[in-house]
Amino acid sequence: MKVGILEFRDNEFMKSVVSGLAGVETELIRVGQLSHPSPSPYGLIVDRVSFSDPYLRLLMRYWSIGGTYVLNDPFFTLVYDKLSELVLYDRLSIPHARTVVLPRVNRGEDVREMVAEPDWSAVAEQVGFPCILKPADGYAWQDVFRVEDASALRGLYESLKDSRTLLVQQLVPWVAYYRVFCVGSRETLLVKWKPLPFDMGEYAVPSPSELLGIQETIQQKTIALNAAFGLDFNAVEWCVTAEGTPVVIDSLNDVPDVRREKLPPSCYDWVVGRFCDCIRERLGSGARNSLVRGPGQP
Repeated sequence: MKVGILEFRDNEFMKSVVSGLAGVETELIRVGQLSHPSPSPYGLIVDRVSFSDPYLRLLMRYWSIGGTYVLNDPFFTLVYDKLSELVLYDRLSIPHARTVVLPRVNRGEDVREMVAEPDWSAVAEQVGFPCILKPADGYAWQDVFRVEDASALRGLYESLKDSRTLLVQQLVPWVAYYRVFCVGSRETLLVKWKPLPFDMGEYAVPSPSELLGIQETIQQKTIALNAAFGLDFNAVEWCVTAEGTPVVIDSLNDVPDVRREKLPPSCYDWVVGRFCDCIRERLGSGARNSLVRGPGQP
């Protein structure tokens, strides 16, 4: 059966993937606003867009239940978020940045009676300053702030709490930072990353010497996380402290940004190649997404 691609037509990464799927019929998905969607014509769908559109998210779940394998699993976001991922970190003994989720309060709504003002002393004690304030459902550095003290934290919270659910995260001092691509919940690629806002981050190939003592730990924990999430494709962000301890910063990048002009060529080719292998494997195995698997199905 053919592979459906839910992505913008000019996306360079998906063009590379389609080229790597020689011999597999692929098609860009274009859907009408149907009140009762028709059965999926695809054996597998590569979903890179539905996170940004409620209708497309519903459609991916509908087609998944009907038997189409959607990559990544469209039910993933019903289970995991930046609060529930903390449980997995502790369960898998993964060091992580201390995090507090702050309540979203819309003035005039009855729910306000159920949501108390944050205990700012407790937040400061748990996270410390400076810290990072960011949305719990954030993307691409939008509304991400470095906060120096309690007064600035409260001011930012007051200005954003009506529109965003926010989290406060410990600012971990680090000597190295990596974005780790994980494909098929079993293969990983560590890429050195300099995190900067406004799409200014820079990638580099890490030297073997700098990965000594940390590579195996990061790889094993990244694979364990992705297996628990049920994700076929993800990018997990790790930093390494001066003491040599890997600390996970963000593990929910289920639509990783993969661009030829940003990644070193060998890294870009690795991601494209492994992603194509994963698509072929899932398409040929009759795999089903998590909530629609039958007994004994992969």
